[in-house]
Amino acid sequence: MNRSALTVAVLAGMLGFFLLALYVRRIQDEATGGPPVEVLGVRRDAVVGEPVTEELLLIRTIPAAYLDERHVLASDTQQILGASVASQVRATQVLLWTDLATEGRERSTLAGRVPEGMRAIAIDHGDENDFGGLLIPGDRVDLLLTRPRLGEHTTMVTVPLLQNLLVLSVGGSIGSSPDVHPARHRGEVSLLVTLEQASLLTHAQQNGHLRLVLRNENDLDILAASRETDDQDILKQEERARRQSRFVIERVD
Repeated sequence: MNRSALTVAVLAGMLGFFLLALYVRRIQDEATGGPPVEVLGVRRDAVVGEPVTEELLLIRTIPAAYLDERHVLASDTQQILGASVASQVRATQVLLWTDLATEGRERSTLAGRVPEGMRAIAIDHGDENDFGGLLIPGDRVDLLLTRPRLGEHTTMVTVPLLQNLLVLSVGGSIGSSPDVHPARHRGEVSLLVTLEQASLLTHAQQNGHLRLVLRNENDLDILAASRETDDQDILKQEERARRQSRFVIERVD
């Protein structure tokens, strides 16, 4: 083999290896939610009115697929130093723009807590979604919709409608502490949504029943939409066992 052919073979091999590495990296990114992005969190519990300092902040990473406009990027550190905390943030929790009373964004009103490009929508969460009066602004929830199956009137189905929505207000309160008078929390809850999500929720409220599902404030995962649930899923033993299996702890003798 002459030198030219050997050079071509080596270059082709290197190109093939590079393309394979790119392919593997893309598969890994898709599986993990994309490359990590640095966002800001807090080292300890931050109370309302407390100024943001470098000592309070820490850097966390989240997959790019889970990043949205609410997250404060690590590159925005200098921009938020000195701003006041507008809602209580728990230790290690990621920091959101809605948690801060930044200049030009008045935090004493509900509208002032809505970032540009986002919307607030009010839904009647009902007593069954009250969580004993412990649901507060700053919590995150998923929404389930129960309604008649399309084309039928007697068969009811439940579907996961939206996930990881931020609670802006509960029962007319935009504070971040549990109220000692649970009755004040009953009524409407305002959620932070996009305009398309607001349209989806508005239509859903006219055609079914919505239920809030509370989630951990640090849980940012958006799970792949599961199929609808109907009476057959409740009555079939194998389906009940499948949904319970995640919580079964194997006993080691």
